[in-house]
Amino acid sequence: FPGVTGGPMWVKAVSSALPFLAINPTSGVDLDNAGDYLKNGAASVGLVAPLFDPAAIAAGDFDKIAQNAAKVMANVREAGPYQRKK
Repeated sequence: FPGVTGGPMWVKAVSSALPFLAINPTSGVDLDNAGDYLKNGAASVGLVAPLFDPAAIAAGDFDKIAQNAAKVMANVREAGPYQRKK
């Protein structure tokens, strides 16, 4: 679902109140905040345009895409593994 409206803190509030939900935000997630969503209770995140920058695709700049992937993965690793709520 779109994560733009409330950001990571919205995910935290909803997952605290409704721990049985597996929240998987998509829009609003970027290279810098993907880990924040996970740290605040998201089960996963989805992002396409921030990772596969249309300008980099058009230019065939696959090094830029690899840099984007490395950046988002570093942020995600900081969040650690997902802990399913019981």
